[in-house]
Amino acid sequence: MQSPALIEFAGNCLSVLKKSLLAVAPEEGCALLIGEERQSSTFEKKSLWEVKLIWPCRNVWEQGKFPLNENLTKNTGSKKHPLSKENRFVIDPQEQLIAQKWARKRHWKVLGSAHSHPQEQALPSEIDCSSSLAPGLMIILGKEGEIRAWWMQAKKTCPPIEVPIMESR
Repeated sequence: MQSPALIEFAGNCLSVLKKSLLAVAPEEGCALLIGEERQSSTFEKKSLWEVKLIWPCRNVWEQGKFPLNENLTKNTGSKKHPLSKENRFVIDPQEQLIAQKWARKRHWKVLGSAHSHPQEQALPSEIDCSSSLAPGLMIILGKEGEIRAWWMQAKKTCPPIEVPIMESR
C-alpha cells in the first residue's frame, strides 16, 4: 500500500471529526475515516483519499488489557502521564468490522483512523508508531486544535510521512 498524495475532507467532515474527538476530552477520542480513493487531477498519477464520513468510536483502552502499550510507556519512563485513556486509545475491533461492512455496502472503505492528543501536539507518539501493524493513514488532533495526517510505515519506524490535508466544500 502506498501513501496518498493528499487527504481531502468532504463537506463538514473535518468539523465533525474535530468535534467528535474533543467531545471526550480530557480522554483521547478516536474515529474511523470512511471514504474512497481516487486519482488526483492535481498530483500526477497520485491517489487522493477523500474522507466522506467520520465514524466516531469509543476508546476501549483498559489498564492491563493491552500490554504492548503499557510496556512501551514503562520503558520510556513517562511519569508525567500515567497510563490512562488520557494518553492511550484503542478502537474496538468489533466496531471496526461493523464500519468496514457498512462502508463496503456503499462501495467505500475505511481509509484510516483518527485520534486526539489532548495533552500533546499532533505528532505521532512512540506508541502510535509501534502500534501501527501495517502501513496506513493516521490523523491526529493536537492540544491546540491543530490537525495533521500521517502515513504510518509498515516497519513501525518514526517519523512517519506527513500527508497534506485539504477541506472541500
